[in-house]
Amino acid sequence: MRDKFSLDGKRALVIGASNAIGRAIAVALAEAGADVAVATTTPLKDEETAANSCANEIWALDRKGFAQAIEAADEADVNALIERTVAELGGIELLVNAHDLPFAKPAPETDFAEWRRVIDVNLGGPFLACRAAGQRMLADGHPGGSIINVASVLGERGLANGAAYCSAQAGVLNLTRALALEWARGGVRVNAIGAGWTEGMAMAGDDESRAKLERYLPYKRLARPDEIAGIAVYLASDVSAYLTGQVVWVEGGALSHV
Repeated sequence: MRDKFSLDGKRALVIGASNAIGRAIAVALAEAGADVAVATTTPLKDEETAANSCANEIWALDRKGFAQAIEAADEADVNALIERTVAELGGIELLVNAHDLPFAKPAPETDFAEWRRVIDVNLGGPFLACRAAGQRMLADGHPGGSIINVASVLGERGLANGAAYCSAQAGVLNLTRALALEWARGGVRVNAIGAGWTEGMAMAGDDESRAKLERYLPYKRLARPDEIAGIAVYLASDVSAYLTGQVVWVEGGALSHV
């Protein structure tokens, strides 16, 4: 059974490794044996710095990889990233989309440009990456190809002042299901992780918001990024070889509330 969790010889790309969840997943995949390339969601300098730091952790594990700053909603950027991953790692069997552009604003005050930006990054970005990487996996005949989309509990539950963000996250869940059906015969699995409120992520909010969240959550605390990363290793590994089109909720029981 231990060997089935091994990712030795796998080549992975994690987009959104500049945030806490994406970084934890990238490092966990490397710890499990994969070579891992990492990328940002936007080309902002702080994201680039975080992605570079993540790559350093991967190199310290004696794995191959690189860090690249991209605009995740830009088709040319995403296609070039996939091609670089294939060129430098020798192929791609694993893709993790951990895009997260937080946004909270009352709907009447939300400009359509703001709406489009949230949808473009949080839903359009994963679509572009899935399309480019999925085409490569199918063309290369990788029967063990695995795509993991990291979504939010807010894709399942609405939240006041979160129309744009909640809509994007709900879209990621059904993007996952649709692609799973489309690519199953090609041997490419597509699943999602439904992440709850997590340490280090912007949606956790300020101290006051966090305190309210912790009172609401059954565990009375936020998730740790490594608790989500472990599920990503499971979904990337041969243990989940017959699992596709599913959402694995890692939310500490939050969705069990009425």
